[in-house]
Amino acid sequence: MLFETVFIYLAQAGTNASAESGNEALLIWVFALFAVALTLAALELFIPSGGLIGAASFICSMAAVGVAFKIGSGYGLSALGFMVVATPTTIWLGLKVFPNTPVGKQFILVSDSGPEELQKREIEKREAERAISGLIGAHGKTMTALRPGGTIQIDGDDVEAFAETGMIDANVEVEIVSIKGRQLKVRKVE
Repeated sequence: MLFETVFIYLAQAGTNASAESGNEALLIWVFALFAVALTLAALELFIPSGGLIGAASFICSMAAVGVAFKIGSGYGLSALGFMVVATPTTIWLGLKVFPNTPVGKQFILVSDSGPEELQKREIEKREAERAISGLIGAHGKTMTALRPGGTIQIDGDDVEAFAETGMIDANVEVEIVSIKGRQLKVRKVE
């Protein structure tokens, strides 16, 4: 509603003005378009739009530069220079500064883990993968029906598994035939 009122006022000022005040009206348009562009850039941080709001911000900036060139080349070059400085500065603020602000910390998940913690997790992951790969050929018992997924018990541990083909009833002995990632494929032992 506010932008609509401002644009109506600016449009009326542009039609009723003389040549000199027409330049003033165009200059107001330049500032208004840059203000809209900066507002849209700030909104891009808070509203997930897939970049559409950012693109609208860029279009408003380009329109402001175009209107500034209509006033004169000095104004146009000044507006272009402002845009050349403001665009990367805004992107930098959004990527580097915003995540460290109190609001940014609420929006962005940040890992508190240091390099040692990440290395420890990687080692644990490799050990778990080695342990799982050693299960090929192991026998277990279905705790639930596998349609095609369900739960089996191996050495007292309940594990998710998938039937290699078809479905397998509960309380049936199965053998692990393959492992893809953490997904166990089993078949009925006959």
